Amino acid sequence: MPGHANTNEKRDEEFHMYNSILETRSFNDGVCRLTLQINENEYFSVYDSLSEEDASELVNNYLKYRVDDGRPENIELKHDRSNHIVTIETDLYYTDNEKTTEMLQAQGYLKNNAKNIHSMK
Repeated sequence: MPGHANTNEKRDEEFHMYNSILETRSFNDGVCRLTLQINENEYFSVYDSLSEEDASELVNNYLKYRVDDGRPENIELKHDRSNHIVTIETDLYYTDNEKTTEMLQAQGYLKNNAKNIHSMK
């Protein structure tokens, strides 16, 4: 793993970073917009640079860690040096996933309508 000889140490740093991430979500037309805000020191304890490849890896690993089966698309990476924050934004798609569709319907994010199950309330 980048920049670390000890895989267990790297994994511990990843878990610590995942638990320190500020996560916000918004739903619009059946798409979830996920924003992850990470202290730059936490980010750089795991990743050596700011790159779209690293941002994609972080999002995918974070979703696995959170047992979230959303499919990320349109990943954007931003670094606010003055506030020492790395922000990653992505769209998450849950269509064609029965478990998630049922959960979103139960929470009122999707209408329970067989013809148009992806419409918002």
